[in-house]
This record gives sequence, C-alpha cells and structure tokens, in this order.
Amino acid sequence: MLAEQRILVVVPARGGSKGIPMKNLLPVAGKPLLVHTADLVAELDWVDRAVVSTDHLVIRETALAHGLDAPFMRPTDLSGDRIGDVDVLRHALQATEADDGLRYDIIVMLQPTSPLRRAEHVRATVERLINDQLDAVWTVSPTDLKAHPFKQLVVDSEGRMGYFDQRGAEIIARQQLEPVYHRNGVAYALRRDTLLDQASLMGARAGAVVIEEAQVSIDTLADVDRVERALAELNDYSDAPAAARAAAVPDRPRRLVIDIDGVLAEPVPDLDYAQAGPISENVERVNALFEAGCHIVLFTARGSGTGKDWQAVTAAQMERWGVRYHELRFGKPPADYYVDDRLVSLPQALALCGLIDPGNQH
Repeated sequence: MLAEQRILVVVPARGGSKGIPMKNLLPVAGKPLLVHTADLVAELDWVDRAVVSTDHLVIRETALAHGLDAPFMRPTDLSGDRIGDVDVLRHALQATEADDGLRYDIIVMLQPTSPLRRAEHVRATVERLINDQLDAVWTVSPTDLKAHPFKQLVVDSEGRMGYFDQRGAEIIARQQLEPVYHRNGVAYALRRDTLLDQASLMGARAGAVVIEEAQVSIDTLADVDRVERALAELNDYSDAPAAARAAAVPDRPRRLVIDIDGVLAEPVPDLDYAQAGPISENVERVNALFEAGCHIVLFTARGSGTGKDWQAVTAAQMERWGVRYHELRFGKPPADYYVDDRLVSLPQALALCGLIDPGNQH
C-alpha cells in the first residue's frame, strides 16, 4: 500500500502480435520481455498484488515462474489487436477482486514492451496520482520539436500537400513551438472509479510524470537492438551478435514436438497422406529451429484411426522435402476422446528462441 491505498499491478501480455510473434516472450538482453517486467515488479514492495492478463498458456506459465500471479485467463473477445486497454484492465480488476475478495483503489498498468523502465518511474507515477488527487497519471517523454504537430504535413491521394494543422503555417522559428510530449508506455496509474465509472484510461483530471532519459517501447526488432544497446551501457551487458544473444537465453525451448499434417504437410482429402505436399515456409522454420540447436521431434497420428502404416511414406516425404529433425514418432496415447490444441505455432517457437522468422523473409 501507499497512503492507505490498495494497489493492483496489471501486466497485459497477450499471445498474438503481428509485428513480432510472441513479442512478450521475446528474449531481450538475456531474458524474455515479460521477465524484465516481473523482475521490476519484485522491487515494488508497496504493491499489494501483481497479475498478468494473458490468453496464452506459455505466457501464463512464464509469469507464474517469475513471481506474477495469474488467477484468470483473458477471454478470447478481449484478445484481439483492436481491444483497448480499458476493457483489458477492467476485466483484470474484476477477475482479481473476485479471486481474492479484496477491493483495489489504484490500478497500475505495466506493459512488458518497456524494459528500460525503473522502479522509481513507477513509484513516482503512483505518488503523483495520490498526492495531486488525480484520476490518472501517465509517464511521458518530451517530443523532439522536429516532430511537433505543427510541423507535420499531410499528402492526399493525388500527391497534394498541406499542413496537418493550419497553425503550422504561422511557425517560423523553433522558439514559437510549445513543448509537447508523447506517452512512452513506462507506466500508467489510475483510480478505480476512473476505470469502472468513467471507463477511461485518462479520466477528467490527468497528470504526467515526465521521463527525460530515453525510453523505447518495443514494436520491431530494430527497437530490440536499441534497448540492448541502452542496457549494455547501464548494465555492462555484452553487445553480442543476435545469434550469440539467443544462445545465452537460459530458458528458451530446446525440445520441440511438432505435428506434421497441417503444419509441415498440406491437408489432404480422405486421409490419403501420400498425396500431401509440403508447406514450404514451415519447413524453413523447422530447419531454422533445428540449426539453432533445438531437438526436433516430429509426432503424427497418421494411421491411428485406420490402422494403416504410414511410416515409410512419411519418412520419405520428410527426406524429399528436406525437413531436418531428430525423431519421427507415430500414434497417440490411449484415450476415449482426443482434444487437439496447437499451443505454440512455428513463428511463436522461433520468437521464443530469439530467432528471425525465415518464413517472413520472402
């Protein structure tokens, strides 16, 4: 608690990401992004509870292994890339309160994509919220005046140009520009009624904590390089090549069990697997994982329902398609019913290993 206020930290970490698959588990400076946030939360001894909001079991297991609670899974209708923070935080607050029977006064959102944040940034954000009696406080960074809104231009479909804001036409010198700021994703703090009653991340009365030092919110692999260079300066982290960094990650997956049909082989009618062709981009992905040192087990249920032996056909296909692997297994364990779930996709497996997806290089 701070000032008798019960505080809940929410770490939003869904599994989907179009830019970098499984971005929240991407190894950065030797550990996954989510673990950077979990380690920082461990420094916040004034936090009453910290939970992860995720729709992915691997992220949930990683969170639990590093000290974050995971009393719920995020519903699928809150897992798309167009879902706003308010809906995610509202669900996390209500689900956590239902779990522990407590009422939280302040909610702090810490997105895993800002690994340069420090504990003092988060505390300053919450203290500003409490001391100034605000509805919400965000951390922000100064915007370079070269990117000031009055200096921005728009170009229409016919190539004609104009000012984004017509007031820009009156700007002659930089001294005429009033400083502006942008959100940096380091921390958001808001009161319970801001979230539930106003349904807002900002509320009617909002404040800011300005962070002068550089911050990076990771969206691309280029952002990862920027963060690692910054951490190298702060923590003497070796500025090693990407392959060496990936090899240094202690908890990346090393043994992968990969299905064949629908993953490496195109689906075929009537289970006539001999007619299947390869899914070439996935063959490349499996081979990249093999070359990175992962132990590849190909496991298929071919013939489990009919009793037909597909071993020779399958082995010949894998050789013909150039699939690299260590083991090829057939069958399924005894059961009355089978429920299939592809927990981790090949692009996600590559991201978990800190590898660039060769299937996106075409």
